Amino acid sequence: MRKRAASASAAAKSVAKGKSKGHDAFFTSPDPSSKPYHFDLPSFPTATAASCSLNTTPASYLRHPPSPPPSAKAMTTTLATISDLKALASSRTDSLKRHLDLCHSDILKDFDASNTRLSKRFKIQTKACLQLTEEAEKDYKKIADRISEHTEIIKASYAEVISEAHSTASRVCKVSIPELIQSMEKAIEGLRNRYKIPATPI
Repeated sequence: MRKRAASASAAAKSVAKGKSKGHDAFFTSPDPSSKPYHFDLPSFPTATAASCSLNTTPASYLRHPPSPPPSAKAMTTTLATISDLKALASSRTDSLKRHLDLCHSDILKDFDASNTRLSKRFKIQTKACLQLTEEAEKDYKKIADRISEHTEIIKASYAEVISEAHSTASRVCKVSIPELIQSMEKAIEGLRNRYKIPATPI
């Protein structure tokens, strides 16, 4: 019985001693070397960064890749206070702005290059169309000149044919027909004399 009482009293003393130590540790001042704040924030991409990564071309993305987010260990070591968090947010915002500016400049360069290529191609096509139009106009003029020449030749030949027809018709009407009438009258008169037919009927 005495042994049991001694062991119980020793256990009670150890529990009281532990409680006093915990109470003293709770009310003691914190270690100045320890960090007052501890933030473990994962880095999520913002909507602006996501839209920029979707809208930028692969070439511009490869030329100016965005800065990789810091690891969780580095963030836990750097983010000690609210001011550190603000500084990190401002630095990330500045880097995002720089990346957006670079993406914007690359997109503008690509747009200008494509615009110059399209303008050059348009000029070349326009020049080719103008050359084809000039050649078509030249061919049309040649064909029109030939048609007008053939028309003049046809008109001249028609006028010659008409003049020859008029001359032959007038010659026939004025010379050939009277000569034919006279020869027919002579033939009739010879027949009358041969067969002794009176000129006037009895």
